[in-house]
Amino acid sequence: MIPKGIDDRYEVIRVLRESAATAVILVNYKKIGALRILKAIHRAHPDANSILSEAHLLQGIKSSQIPTIYEVEDTEEMIYLVEEYVEGISLREYLLKTKITKEKLIAIAIEICKVVETLHTAGSEPVLYRDMKPEHCIMQRNTIKLIDFGISIAKSEADRAKPVGTKDWAAPEQQSGRCLDERCDVYGVGKVIGFMQINSYAKDDFRIKRIVECATEVDVERRIQSITELRRLLENLQGDRVYDGIGKTHLDRKIAVIGGTHAVGTTRIAISMCRFFNKRKIDCYYKDIERNTVLNLWRNLKNTKLDRGVLYHEGFRGIPEYGENVEHFRPPDGLYIYDCGTNINVPVDTDLIIYVMGGAPWQMAEDYPEWIKNENVYVVTNFSDRLTSVLLAKDIGKKVYKYPTVKGNGLSKDEEKCFSAIFKNNKDFIIT
Repeated sequence: MIPKGIDDRYEVIRVLRESAATAVILVNYKKIGALRILKAIHRAHPDANSILSEAHLLQGIKSSQIPTIYEVEDTEEMIYLVEEYVEGISLREYLLKTKITKEKLIAIAIEICKVVETLHTAGSEPVLYRDMKPEHCIMQRNTIKLIDFGISIAKSEADRAKPVGTKDWAAPEQQSGRCLDERCDVYGVGKVIGFMQINSYAKDDFRIKRIVECATEVDVERRIQSITELRRLLENLQGDRVYDGIGKTHLDRKIAVIGGTHAVGTTRIAISMCRFFNKRKIDCYYKDIERNTVLNLWRNLKNTKLDRGVLYHEGFRGIPEYGENVEHFRPPDGLYIYDCGTNINVPVDTDLIIYVMGGAPWQMAEDYPEWIKNENVYVVTNFSDRLTSVLLAKDIGKKVYKYPTVKGNGLSKDEEKCFSAIFKNNKDFIIT
C-alpha cells in the first residue's frame, strides 16, 4: 500500500492503519525533516474518491484547528494524500488520565464548537463533518485540532449521502440516511460534551446536562439549531458575566422558578424576585414560559406602563409573549427570571433554579428531579411550617428555605429577607 515513486520525497516511519485497499502512514518529508501523514487508497476501492473529496473540502479552509493539505496524487494504481501530522493526544486518551474541572470542560467544548463553526461557514457552502467523537479531537495545549475528514461532505451533497457514521456518536438522521444539515454536527458535539461531563468534576451540573440534552435531541427541530448557538450557550457558563453598557451595569444570568406541584406560588415568588433585584439596581426581567402572565397583569393592574416591549409596574419588569407575528424584538440585557410553572424541563440557558414545594401532603413531590441536589438549585417551601421544611431538608440532604407568609401584591420585607438569605453566598449574583 506504500505508493511507488515517493522514496525521493518521503521516508516511511511507520504504518498507522492498513487494510487490503487502504493505508494511513506516518512519513518524514525529507526536504525539511517534517513528519506528515500519508493516506492511500486503491483506485478500485468503492470509496476511492473519498481522499479527493477530503482534499477538495479542506484545501479552501484556512484554520489552525484543521490539518493542512500538502499534496494529492492520482496514479494509475492508487490515490494518495499528504497532510499535516497533528501532534498531541486524543480527547479520549486525555480523559483516561485526567479528570477535568467544569471550567476546563467548557473551554474544550467551546474550542470544538469553534472548529466545527469554521467548517459550517467555509467557502461558498457549509462542510458537514459527520464524524465527531473523542478520538478525532486532538489536544494541543490550549486548543483542539480536528482530524479524519474521510466522511465529511459539502452540504449540497447531503441529500444523496450514504448512511455512514460511528454508532453511538453519529446523529440518528445520519445513520438512517435521511437528508442532513449542520444539526448533525451539533448532535455529535453534544455527544462529546456529554462524554466529557462523565469524566469531569461537573458530572452533576444540570446546566451542562441540559445543554447536552438539547444538543442531542433525536428530533432535529427540537435540537439546538446551530453550532454557533451551542457555542454561545457554553460561553454563558464561563464565570461571572457582568457588563457595563450605556451607563448601566447588568447581570447576564437566568434563574428558573419551578414548582414541585401546582398551586405552590411559583408565579408570586418569580414576580417578587424580579422586584427584589430591580430594587437593588440590578436590571431584572420576568418571563413566563408556560403562559402569558405579563399580558394578564397589563390588563388587570393599574398604573402599568408598556415601553419598548417591557411592562413596568412598581419595580416589576415583565416581557410579554409576543408570538411569531412580532419581528425584530430584541429583549433587553439583564438578569431574567423564568416562571416555569411545574415544567421541570429547565430552559437550556438557565444558570440557577429555585425549586418550590408546598407544605401540604398532596403538594409534596413523590419523585424529586434528578438535579435537585445540584449546588445551583435552591429549594424553597411555600405555605408550609418550619417542621415540614426541616423534614424536607433531611430527606433531600440540603438546605431548604421557608418562604414567608405574605399579603398584598407588593414585595414584602420578609420576602426580601428570604431572597437575601438565598443569594448572599452565591458569587454569580454579586455586582461590582
